[in-house]
Amino acid sequence: MNEFTGLCAAVASLMALTCWARSVPTRTWGDGSPAPRRAWAVALATVVLQILTATAAAGLAAGVALVVAAWMVLGWLLVLAMNQWPTASLQWARRLGALGGAGCVLALAWHLFFQT
Repeated sequence: MNEFTGLCAAVASLMALTCWARSVPTRTWGDGSPAPRRAWAVALATVVLQILTATAAAGLAAGVALVVAAWMVLGWLLVLAMNQWPTASLQWARRLGALGGAGCVLALAWHLFFQT
């Protein structure tokens, strides 16, 4: 269960990364559609959700390290994918981010209600 929880916590960063990439003028997605305040709010909420989930699964130090590493690695991979396959990478990043976020919520609910 902890491996699944850690994976969900890592993949959830794609939610905020896609929102952030849409809000800044980039070559690929940069229409600037959402407001920058919304992107900051989504990023902050995602980081809090990720840290809570990863900390519940692996402890404080490992949880924070997992979240920081996920943002760095998945952000780098998302930039590479954006430049190669802009439409497909946007669709899949949104889907995977939503799945990761839903997995985080389920893992937190499981930990809250069924763990002692």
